[in-house]
Amino acid sequence: MSPRASSNLDYEGIRTFRRVEVTESRQIIQRSINGTIYSKDQPWYIIIDNKVYDIKDFVPNHPGGAPILTHIGKDATDVFYSFHPESVHDLLANYYVGDITPEDIILPKGMHIRELKVRFTKLGYFKSSKIYYIYKCSFNIILWSISVMILAAFGNTLLGVLSGAAVMALFWQQCGWLSHDFLHHQVFEKRCYNNWLGSFFGALCQGFGPCWWKNKHNTHHAAPNVHGQDPDIDTHPLLSWSEHALTDLFDPELAREHAKAYPKWFARLMVNNQTINYFPLLAFARLSWCAQSIQYILPNGQTGSIGDAHMPVSLLEQISQAMCGLLLALSFSLNHNGMKVLTEEETMNTDFYVEQVITGRDVTAHSLMGCWFVEWFMGGLNYQIEHHIFPTMPRHSYHKISPIIQSLCAEYNIPYHKTTFMEDAKNKKIYTPEQKATKNDARRLTFMTPDKRLISKFKCVINKAPALRNDTSFY
Repeated sequence: MSPRASSNLDYEGIRTFRRVEVTESRQIIQRSINGTIYSKDQPWYIIIDNKVYDIKDFVPNHPGGAPILTHIGKDATDVFYSFHPESVHDLLANYYVGDITPEDIILPKGMHIRELKVRFTKLGYFKSSKIYYIYKCSFNIILWSISVMILAAFGNTLLGVLSGAAVMALFWQQCGWLSHDFLHHQVFEKRCYNNWLGSFFGALCQGFGPCWWKNKHNTHHAAPNVHGQDPDIDTHPLLSWSEHALTDLFDPELAREHAKAYPKWFARLMVNNQTINYFPLLAFARLSWCAQSIQYILPNGQTGSIGDAHMPVSLLEQISQAMCGLLLALSFSLNHNGMKVLTEEETMNTDFYVEQVITGRDVTAHSLMGCWFVEWFMGGLNYQIEHHIFPTMPRHSYHKISPIIQSLCAEYNIPYHKTTFMEDAKNKKIYTPEQKATKNDARRLTFMTPDKRLISKFKCVINKAPALRNDTSFY
């Protein structure tokens, strides 16, 4: 069904809504996913600026893909303004069906962030430095050239192969950050230029599908650390980041579904030993993402033909793949792992921007040189909180806005977590806006591997200790 022209809207169908009506539309959709039959005319409501839109006919054509599904039945005001330029705002009129009743009108919680966005735009923080990105692209090409030259000169020696593989892994990692910037549309105003260069550094240079990446990564941005929605923490049973990931072991419906994918003994083995398995699993992260990219474009997600693909088994290829997986996952682990994991129900009462802050962690250093290295190594994602609030802002502007975001969080008593590489690695303090942290914070917000307290609970849960299923004391 093509969108209705805004000038031809059927205003006879416009009415007022209670917020509970919008929320119920989400519950009906969730029941349909679990097998309940419902009418094909069932609306899919979202709220933006206290106006209601039925987006069911738009979802299949949404350029941003699946992330839109995370906010059906919810107030999507802040996430809409976070992801979209002004040029798409006129499209909303095509799906407008009514307004929230006066008694249910809520003032935008993210108004301060929107005001900051206007301020930062005037200051030029959203305008990218083309010289900066020419330097970054050139540096990446140099890395690739160094790897090739090492192999050409010393490829017949073990040291030469290891050195070339290490540089190639670094090249792939840095290509990942560059494609991340381009596919977030941080660099050019014309999105086609961003997509072209994002495809070059993402698909050609390292084998990631841009469409798969956008679908997965934008969903992560729309619902960071939300159990059942964020694909980045959907790693059970290989890695389980919260007790929520174990509910399927006790839910009869989910248990039957997952039994087709893996036996229960395998889930028990992986969860009980995930602190040991963590780093070895990261070595396969890059290969997993490449495989997911292929699966994404196959008809109906079929994977049967993947086995026919030629897989080189050279020492160089295997080592560089493993090293790049470790380098990439190292940064992701610092940014989100160990932070609070939310349920879908909790997000209904959590402000979008608050959700971005409490589920992320910034990484810094004590020296100027250390800060430069961290920013280079992590591709600007050491400012993870700032990136999640303003995903279209170029990475070279994040250090300018970080103090302002920290002050805003302190003003509203929102925990702003920041640490260094070594402090996180040694399981030390995670700083709040007041630069204080409790011992419980330090224990809960561990570096890399899931919380040891959580691991002990996992073992009890797997051994069928029902009393722990609803225990949320570790939050």
